[in-house]
Amino acid sequence: MDYSLSERLVRQRLRDNKGRAYCAECMAKDLGRDPAELKTAMEALATRERFSAAPCGCGAPGLIYRW
Repeated sequence: MDYSLSERLVRQRLRDNKGRAYCAECMAKDLGRDPAELKTAMEALATRERFSAAPCGCGAPGLIYRW
């Protein structure tokens, strides 16, 4: 499976922080990336990986790694 750089960054960040949900905005702040780019990556990963929807610490909809 071929992943974009953004998808790889999101996937790695969520795996490194198991049990913590991130929204695109919070993850973008941490990674220094564009939130719109990360949101697209998160939407793609949610359909094919072990990730599921969960509220971010800021209250926005986010994604969490389910191991």
